[in-house]
Amino acid sequence: MEYQTIKENGKVKFVVLPVNIFQAILDRLEDESDLRDIREVRSEPLYDQSEAENYIFMNPVKRERLERGWTQQKLANRIGVKQATVAKWEREGAVYRKTTRQKLAKVFGISEASFS
Repeated sequence: MEYQTIKENGKVKFVVLPVNIFQAILDRLEDESDLRDIREVRSEPLYDQSEAENYIFMNPVKRERLERGWTQQKLANRIGVKQATVAKWEREGAVYRKTTRQKLAKVFGISEASFS
């Protein structure tokens, strides 16, 4: 579930959800499985606002690589490029060629649109 927290005095004061997710929760709240989902979310770690924003707006190649616990070298080996190429792809504002987007989507198992 995608969400963000806002803290005050070191304690979580608000949880921010995208409107469509919030509406879906409200629409389904009568179902007992939703209550289980809510309890499960309570046990997940909460992140402060700046940490959540840094993650949300992180370069997509870097984010996907870090989520899998891969080094730049490991990603480079999987795609067949040099580590320096991966470092270039992870720079802020990087733009990817169509063939690069296709390779990244395949290696990460996600949509090519994630790298647009």
